[in-house]
Amino acid sequence: MLNKTKKKFSQGFTLVEILVVLVIVAILAGLAFVNYGALVSKGYAAEAETYLKDVSNAVTLYEDMYGGQQPTLDDLKQNGILKPSPALDKNWKIEFSGNIFTATSSEEMPGGGGNATVYNRETGKFSGYGFDEDGN
Repeated sequence: MLNKTKKKFSQGFTLVEILVVLVIVAILAGLAFVNYGALVSKGYAAEAETYLKDVSNAVTLYEDMYGGQQPTLDDLKQNGILKPSPALDKNWKIEFSGNIFTATSSEEMPGGGGNATVYNRETGKFSGYGFDEDGN
């Protein structure tokens, strides 16, 4: 009887058992892939949010220093008020006018180009890429 039991365990897995495991692994991989894309988009949106807040703070500082005169992005960089990393400069194109600041992703960005995040300095709200209508 002992030899019969040892023989049964040494036969290996059945085809059905292997297929069940493969199906479970495929389902888990599919769920991870779907969630990964959403997390990457949120990460890029958070990067744009941080960059826009930095630019907004730099503009406020420049306006305070120079009597309300609104600077260009080059003015902020030349005066050392804004020091973005080369990756931020490469991935995002920043535009601002008044209290509206816009970051648009470039074609070189891994997430793709043309995605815009808008920050309203007056209200403190974000909209566009990575944000729903409530600014969340």
